[in-house]
Amino acid sequence: MDWQEFSAHFPTQISKSLVRYVNETVLKSSRYLFVKTVAGVQFAYCTYCNKQHRTVNRLKHKQLEPVKCPHCNSSCQVRAAGVSRKYMVDKAVLVWYEKSKVNPKAITARIIHVIRDYSGDFKEVETQYNCSHLYLFEPGRSYYFNTWSKVPNKSVSSAFDRYFSGFSRWEKFRSDSNIRRAVKGTPFEYSTWEQYVEYENKKYVSDMVCFFDLAARYPCVEYLTKAGMQGMIWAKLYNSPTHGAINWNGKTLTKVLRITKQDIKEARASGLPFEPHHLRYYQLARKKGLPISITEAFIFADLRYSMYEDYYKIALTWAPEKKIIKYFLKQLRKGHYTKSTTILTDWRDYRKQCEELGINLKEEHNLFPNDLHEAHLKLTRRIKMKNDKQLNEKITRRLPDLEKFSFEWNGYLIRPARSSIELFEEGKHLLHCVGGYSNSYAEGRTNIFFVRKKSNPEVPFYTMEVRGEYVVQCRGYDNCDMTPEIELLVKRFIAQKIKPKKNKIKVGIAV
Repeated sequence: MDWQEFSAHFPTQISKSLVRYVNETVLKSSRYLFVKTVAGVQFAYCTYCNKQHRTVNRLKHKQLEPVKCPHCNSSCQVRAAGVSRKYMVDKAVLVWYEKSKVNPKAITARIIHVIRDYSGDFKEVETQYNCSHLYLFEPGRSYYFNTWSKVPNKSVSSAFDRYFSGFSRWEKFRSDSNIRRAVKGTPFEYSTWEQYVEYENKKYVSDMVCFFDLAARYPCVEYLTKAGMQGMIWAKLYNSPTHGAINWNGKTLTKVLRITKQDIKEARASGLPFEPHHLRYYQLARKKGLPISITEAFIFADLRYSMYEDYYKIALTWAPEKKIIKYFLKQLRKGHYTKSTTILTDWRDYRKQCEELGINLKEEHNLFPNDLHEAHLKLTRRIKMKNDKQLNEKITRRLPDLEKFSFEWNGYLIRPARSSIELFEEGKHLLHCVGGYSNSYAEGRTNIFFVRKKSNPEVPFYTMEVRGEYVVQCRGYDNCDMTPEIELLVKRFIAQKIKPKKNKIKVGIAV
């Protein structure tokens, strides 16, 4: 299509609705009251209604509060008429959609940048409309021209993104009601465009040309969206890889997605936000005969299409993929894990632990423990005990002296930590850093006591540090402070266990 044929689809005049949109929305903030004082009387000229009035209250140049014009009731910024306006220019860019003047099934889009230059006579300012990029969308094809070259571009791209972003700082506008009027009565009315106007970045304004280019070339956009597969469209709009998962030219949904009607029904019922890599993983899994459903593929896809892909390749050297998938499904169904990638990393760490402890991974019950989470925790404790052997010996030697300070009151008990593994478990359970105190505790530079409920003596509750003559801190879950009841318990502990001793601890609690 040449320029002459292409340009025939577009109007030659600026419509009243476009002018209204620019005045009421795009350049709404470009309304000023220019003030001038004559013989002690201040007058203001409104650039919106072009009327002058005498001000009731004296207005100041660039005052923060806008002022309403008494004639048109517009909210206006205040500027002094006698101040230089050399660089006073308001500008913005918008996209404007209309029906084609030639093809009733086609729609057009124009990128228009509008300018109001106040550097001259503010009473003579007019809005300049400059159209630089034009798009035509017909069922089956799209066209994109720049007005300066009048040569078709090879592909459709966003003018908003390429020419009006970055340092140029053009404020961008798009009217969804304008699009709705333009597409009505055309095939694009049912393209589901309304679902793709808002991106993850809420401040980002899309000119929607990439979506309508996709919808023009691939009618499957409509039924992909209606099938709950919006992730496939978003991948295209974000220029993300689609991994060859979609047959964009397919005539039916099953041919587009390359899966069965039952799979589509299951995926839609799940409500999961499927993206191309989920679908591609399932397509390949079916070819390999892996025992997973499409919803399970949603969980497993990150094994191959994420930062964990290398971990997965290493895992495949230990066992066939089919066996690994079965094992991972078993772990998921036990309830502790919700992500396949977490199972993958835990299994990798577990294998390393086995190698460190000399456990034979050629034996299947070792390679595939019945409960991976529990097996991983047990080996973590064994390794910590192995690595902390000397620390634990020092802690054990300290215990006879520390046990003397064990204390019970009002349904609570206080006792010393008995090993580095206890400190580790305490910190892990309460989400604080006491596990890092092992060395200081073993060397006697500080003292760590556990506060427990007598009804649950093995369940971490509060952790108390005693150093020198002070209770330095007593923290609960996620480092929370003491409740009034626990504070009273600690004061009783100080009074009854520490104060009577020769080296008294001050009664005040330092936190």
